[in-house]
Amino acid sequence: MMHYIIFMNEIIFEKWQVQLRKGFLELCVLKALQNKGKGYGLEILLLLKDIGLEVNEGTLYPLLNRMQKNGWLESTWDTQTESGHPRRFYQLSDVGKKLLPEMLNAYQNNNNSLEQLEKLS
Repeated sequence: MMHYIIFMNEIIFEKWQVQLRKGFLELCVLKALQNKGKGYGLEILLLLKDIGLEVNEGTLYPLLNRMQKNGWLESTWDTQTESGHPRRFYQLSDVGKKLLPEMLNAYQNNNNSLEQLEKLS
């Protein structure tokens, strides 16, 4: 029975971690694109890796598509690239520009609350 409880807790933790990471990645992608103005998938992937946030293509591209579908991002194709391969460049939409400060504020408020709890212990 104890092994089952440990197993179930691991599954619950993994699900929680996936949800936390999903929201955090959305926030990081919006912030990265705000800083850069626009960027293509591999460029965003490498930028996230440079700041210590390991993301694979199988996670990033569906995330970018979902964010565009939600209206947070806009994209354009550039077929005149140095490598000759077309690239889809993403940038914040008007909705994304309005959403990002709200998301940053919510993140900061949550982080502040956690820090306050830490001080109580």
